Amino acid sequence: MSSADAARADATIDPAILREAAEWLTQLHGGDAGPKEWEAIECWRASSPAHGRAWQRAEALMGDLRDLPGGPLRATLEKPAARRRHLLRLLWLPLLPTAGWLGWQQRRVDGERWRSATGEQLPLTLADGTRLLLNTATEIAVDFNAQARTIGLLGGEILVTSAPDPSPLPRPLRVVTADGSVRPIGTRFSVRRAGSDDYSRVVVFEGAVEVEGQGKLTRVDAGQRLDFGASGAGQPQAHAGVADEAWTQGMVVARRMRLADLVAELDRYHPGFLRCHPDVADLRISGTFPALARERSLQLLAETLPVQVRQRSAYWVTVEPAHAAQ
Repeated sequence: MSSADAARADATIDPAILREAAEWLTQLHGGDAGPKEWEAIECWRASSPAHGRAWQRAEALMGDLRDLPGGPLRATLEKPAARRRHLLRLLWLPLLPTAGWLGWQQRRVDGERWRSATGEQLPLTLADGTRLLLNTATEIAVDFNAQARTIGLLGGEILVTSAPDPSPLPRPLRVVTADGSVRPIGTRFSVRRAGSDDYSRVVVFEGAVEVEGQGKLTRVDAGQRLDFGASGAGQPQAHAGVADEAWTQGMVVARRMRLADLVAELDRYHPGFLRCHPDVADLRISGTFPALARERSLQLLAETLPVQVRQRSAYWVTVEPAHAAQ
C-alpha cells in the first residue's frame, strides 16, 4: 500500500473505533492489565484492519507522550495507576480524529481549546457552521459569546471557511493572533503564525478580509496575501496560488526555494530535528513534496540535488552535501 493509500485508509477509521483503541490502551497502561486483558486486547486488535490501524494510531500517540522530556504530560505517566488512567483519557481522546485534508469531520465546538499534534491536520466545524482545518502543531481557542465569535490562533496555521452567524443578532467573526485580527467578509482564507515566525500572514482564496494591526485597517481581497506584525501591516501582495494553498492537501510546493527554507518547512510536520547543512543551504529547488511523508520528501531531495540524508536517530536527521565526511 502506498503512503497516500495508507493515509486515505487511516482517514476513514470510524471515530468510535479510535476511541475504543484509546480505551484499550488506557487500560493497558493503567498499571493493572493481566494476561486476560492482554489476550482480549490482541483479539480486538486483530478482529479487523480498521481496529489494527486504530491501535497503531493510539500506540503512536503513547510513544509521543513517552518521548516528552518533561512537563505535565510526561509527568502523567508517573502518576499512580487510577490517576494515570484518568489523565491519559483527558490527554489523548481529544486528539484521536485523523489527519484532515481527506474530508471534514462534523465535530461541533464552542468555547473550547483545540490543538493538532505535530504531523496532524485536524478538521473542525464550529457551532455556527464555520469550518476550520488546523495544520501541523496548531493551537486555537474558540470563544463564542453574545457579542462576537472569536478564534484565537495561539500558534500554527489554520484554514477558515466562514459561515453566516445563525443567531438573531449577527455577531462578527474574527481570527486573532499576537499581531492583530482578521475579520472575514464571506470568505475562505488562511492565517499563519507558526513558532518560528515573528509576524502573522493571511492569504485570501475567496471573498475578502479586513486586517486590523497596530491601529490600521487593511482590506485583503481574493488572490492576495498580507503580512502584519509588530511594525504594522505591509501592502497586500498577489499570493502564490497553489503554493500558498498546498498545505491543505498535505503538500509543500517549492518554486526555486532555498533548500534550507524547504527543510525548515518540512521540519514543522515531524517530531525531532530536521536540519540543513550550511554548505547546501542556498541550493535552489522546485517541486511538490508530501509534507506528511518525510521519508518520501527526503528521498526526492536526494534524487534531485547533490545531497545526502544522514539519519543519526529517528528524531535527528540532517540534509548534507553528497560527499560529506561520514
